[in-house]
Amino acid sequence: MALDHNNHQGKFGEAFVRTVAAASGLLISQPDPDYDGVDFSFKYPGARGTEYLPQIDVQVKSWRDPAGTGDTWDYSMKARHFNQLAGAFDIPRFLFLVVVPADVRAYTQADDQCLRVYQACYWASFSGVQPAWEVPRDQKVDVEVPKKNLVTADSLLELMIKPVASLEAS
Repeated sequence: MALDHNNHQGKFGEAFVRTVAAASGLLISQPDPDYDGVDFSFKYPGARGTEYLPQIDVQVKSWRDPAGTGDTWDYSMKARHFNQLAGAFDIPRFLFLVVVPADVRAYTQADDQCLRVYQACYWASFSGVQPAWEVPRDQKVDVEVPKKNLVTADSLLELMIKPVASLEAS
């Protein structure tokens, strides 16, 4: 039996993010179980024996019906998921929003030269934002995800080494 549409979409979104992280040359770990909203931890593989090993944690959401105006995607997420990202953490946390085609058969296209993976992934940080504790856990919180924050192999490495404030300003 095939996965239902939502599970298929979620698995694809995670595979999309893993693919970009692998292209970046990062170490990838996945907490088991996903208890605190972290789907993946990415570490930069520094020289052996050094203490400097930047790391970020990400929560992956996939979306087949994107909506937005101008420069941002207007995404609605459960308050409990938002609260797992908002505020201050020792390890920076990000939302990775994977925009996917509505038809699961359009997720990839392959030929003997390449594999194309559709569509795109964007990041947002809520590190300076107050968690929405007053909102019931399963109610929605609307967030803006900048379209300029495209997740690529290079931009993912930048998230690892630059302070979030400097990335958001550029």
